[in-house]
Amino acid sequence: MDGSLGRSLPLGETALPGGPAPFRAPGCPAAGPEGAGGQALAKGGGGWKRRGRLVGAWAALCRGASGDHTLALADQIVVSGTSFLTTILIGRWCGAGELGAYALGSSLLVTWACVQESLIAQPYTIHRHQLPEGTQAEYAGSVLAHQGLLSALALVVQGLVAGILCWRGAGPELAAVAWVLAGVMPFVLLREFGRRFAFAHLRMAQALALDLAVAIMQLAGLAWLAWDGALSATTAYVPIGAACALTGGVWLHLARKNFAVRPVRVWQTLRQSWSLGKWLFAWQATLSLQAYFIHWLLAWLVGTTATGVYAACMTVPLFANPLILGIANALTPRAARAFHKGGVAELRRVVFQTTLLLGLAMALFCVIVLLSSDFLMHLLYRGPQYEGHGLTVTVLAMAMLASALGMPASNGLMAAERPDVVFKVALVALAVLVSLVPPLVVWWGLSGAAYGFLAGSSASAVGRWVAFLAFVPKACPGSVEPTVLRVLQQFTPSAPASSRVIEQLGEGAQADVYVVRSQNGQPIWQALDCLAIKLYKPAAGASFERARGQFASLSRLREAVPGGAVEGWKPFVPGPLFVCESPLALVMTVVPGKELDGQLETGAGVTPEVLASAPRAVIAALKEYWALGQIYGALSFCNILCDVAAREMSFIDPGLEEDAFLCGAVARRWYPASRDLAYLLYQTGLRVRSTFSNPGARRRQEAFAEGVLRAYLETVASREEKRSLLDEVEACVRAHLEALGLSWSPRGLWRLLLRPLAARRIDGLLTRLRNDGGASGDGA
Repeated sequence: MDGSLGRSLPLGETALPGGPAPFRAPGCPAAGPEGAGGQALAKGGGGWKRRGRLVGAWAALCRGASGDHTLALADQIVVSGTSFLTTILIGRWCGAGELGAYALGSSLLVTWACVQESLIAQPYTIHRHQLPEGTQAEYAGSVLAHQGLLSALALVVQGLVAGILCWRGAGPELAAVAWVLAGVMPFVLLREFGRRFAFAHLRMAQALALDLAVAIMQLAGLAWLAWDGALSATTAYVPIGAACALTGGVWLHLARKNFAVRPVRVWQTLRQSWSLGKWLFAWQATLSLQAYFIHWLLAWLVGTTATGVYAACMTVPLFANPLILGIANALTPRAARAFHKGGVAELRRVVFQTTLLLGLAMALFCVIVLLSSDFLMHLLYRGPQYEGHGLTVTVLAMAMLASALGMPASNGLMAAERPDVVFKVALVALAVLVSLVPPLVVWWGLSGAAYGFLAGSSASAVGRWVAFLAFVPKACPGSVEPTVLRVLQQFTPSAPASSRVIEQLGEGAQADVYVVRSQNGQPIWQALDCLAIKLYKPAAGASFERARGQFASLSRLREAVPGGAVEGWKPFVPGPLFVCESPLALVMTVVPGKELDGQLETGAGVTPEVLASAPRAVIAALKEYWALGQIYGALSFCNILCDVAAREMSFIDPGLEEDAFLCGAVARRWYPASRDLAYLLYQTGLRVRSTFSNPGARRRQEAFAEGVLRAYLETVASREEKRSLLDEVEACVRAHLEALGLSWSPRGLWRLLLRPLAARRIDGLLTRLRNDGGASGDGA
């Protein structure tokens, strides 16, 4: 290979050393200073076996049922067993009415635990692998401070709830339960924080010891109350709070070295946790409503006795809770680590493997419940009110099966930082539940409530899997794999195809992008074990000359972008390696990061500091490229990749649409920067549909685009020149808006509506730049 531009364009031997690292999908290490890829990928990809190898599938299933899963399962057996025995004690010694009041109180306790998990525990579990700054101890100390604030809030709110119940004349047993809960809530949340912290660090044995201590003290206290005849829905929470207070305090003392509280970091990490946790909170709130809506509905329509009977029926299906929640406790950190270390392929493997394990176990469980539901109810509870509900128990067990099958998919979506999708699916499932349960309860009583719960759980499971398969990229389709391998065979004919894993990274109108990774850790080309392949679509009309032009554009951009850090960010550009004529494709190195577009939409990790520094890094990285007279052509959020934690920024697809965005009638004094800045602003204005129900995303997008323009204005010397630049940018934006094709088709009518909306957003941004100093004052 001589590096000449013939029918194929390999990059010569001198192109890689010292240059930027490649485009990196999750799990693909960036190239080092000499272009060498790391070997961490071997752990993520090496476990794959060919489909159809039953031995490999069985081995994977066995691995999923051992190790961390086993300890997590044992822990959940302790937790669920304690809850189960508590329910039995109250149901047998106190009757269905007291059991109903206890169940309603437990719903409040679980709701606060869900708030804690979504706003504190889950964000910590997901983000602890990718700290943007500070140490692990400082991050843990900040999370501990968040826990203290939440406990104080829970105490105040629960006290208000108790006061409202007394004021509204609620049942005395329910009001008493609410007052006791206000006192024990902070201690229960501390114990829950301790076990979630242990789960986040995969310290399953520590969580098991903590929960075992709580179980012993709690059950001993409840047994003493029952023996003394003092057990009730209200007094039951006293030993629960005492056990959590003692064990939580001991755990905090022993684990104190893991925490270093820094006031500045507390508020920084609070914003970071909220960016992800707000969707988890919305999801958990929806799940709590879905789980306890029926309890409160029955109490309102029929009375607390019916609620108690329903809670008793639910205890039989909850025998499966140790399995479901035990695996979930291990799956959440395992899925986050799989996605961080092994990428999409490893995440999907973990999710599918866990689903298979849960599905087989829960199917067997449902068969057992079907055959023995009446016997189990008679064994566990005494009294005529608990008899004749075998059908209700069986239907509730089927609902647990549906929930179990959907759980791995939701964990996978959260690991991929798409909690917004999980929440939207849960919202649909809640709508199904709320719309079906009331009429079913009126028609069929408790059995109707169980059928409604089954419908909501099934809708949730189906929605989670549809979302997971749609939003988490999948491996390269079988119909495309041979085409990608043909490109690789022409570029690297020596490497065997069987040692490669192919995954789809992205899809566009002109081409699809795939990443090729080595299964065994051996290099695919030179020292690289990851390559990116842009496979052009024949229907898009791309030509060999077009692909060769992109090769040249990437080469120029790669040479112009600084090699060191700028504004605290390290810039990267894919290194073009080879242009294949048939099939038409461009082979490149891989670069780090995920699309900035998605990160601005979800807000994950996009702190005010990021919105301040990242736009400056964009200008610092591209100013030399513009100084050479080169236009990016399609500068947008989709073509900028960011790894916020590592402070890495990558620029892809330069020059793809250069001819379409030159604005020939507009002055060229500030060309090419004016054209690229105008296109970024134009694309920001067009994002009306995607941000209509997400004002936070709109604010982040506008702040980023405005930050980029401000950063460039700071490089301009005088007030008049700044005004001239903004005028040229505005003229280009208006040319883009006028070029929007209008017609009587639905798309044309939408563009007719879109044009003034986008113009209003863009005018507002430019007006702020002119009015608050963006174009005033001399010097930069």
